Amino acid sequence: MVHFDVTTFAESAPKTRSVEPPACGACAVRNRSLCSALSAAEVGELNRIATRRQLNPGELFAVEGDPSIAFANVISGVAKLVRGMEDGREQIVGLLFPSDFVGRALSRSMGVAAVPYTVQAATPLELCSFPAKGFEALLTRHPELEHKLLERTLSELDSARDWMLLLGRKSAAERVATFLHHIARRCATSGCKTGENFDLPLTRADMADFTGLTIETVSRQISRLRKDGILAMEGNRHVVLVDMARLAERAGLN
Repeated sequence: MVHFDVTTFAESAPKTRSVEPPACGACAVRNRSLCSALSAAEVGELNRIATRRQLNPGELFAVEGDPSIAFANVISGVAKLVRGMEDGREQIVGLLFPSDFVGRALSRSMGVAAVPYTVQAATPLELCSFPAKGFEALLTRHPELEHKLLERTLSELDSARDWMLLLGRKSAAERVATFLHHIARRCATSGCKTGENFDLPLTRADMADFTGLTIETVSRQISRLRKDGILAMEGNRHVVLVDMARLAERAGLN
């Protein structure tokens, strides 16, 4: 696996910006996160073990292969999940948006306690973090929370299978269009922006990594979408979707 020139989460925790968690009723993702499965009293129980963490782009919440000592809900921003190979190469295998859960709590009950991938901030990131032991104790006391977590795990599996199709069968034009459609759809449902107006959470290099293309190919395909009037760019990151239906068609989703 990749050996990052950083400390583990446990070692770096004092350096992250930690503040007292806000009242859960004021949380922007309260009704969309795992917490939505809990009563007000149960949410209060979860809040007592929670710590809010703020990370800058590039900072790590967890490192692949390290012991899994904390889980989290994404409050704002986007995180990327990275897997490493023996020769040092890396692959972005997923993105996490507001209300997504960070970690594999259910896997610990099966004897798998190591972090399966590195969790890195792609944008300024705010997390509501829970110590693993405390959160797993809550799971045993509140089956509805465990059920919600299982639902999200199965949804992640479906998304991974969809991405396997993209990498294995789709053309370069379809891959880039599918990526942009995915970001637009997730932004619309996670509250980070409207579906037609959003900031790309990844650099061109990361987009190339995520789609299995070169940076030049990604840039060329985005330029083609702009030329065809499907989207407009404001600077390097801000996207204005002009025609969502045509983007879906270009992605092969119709």
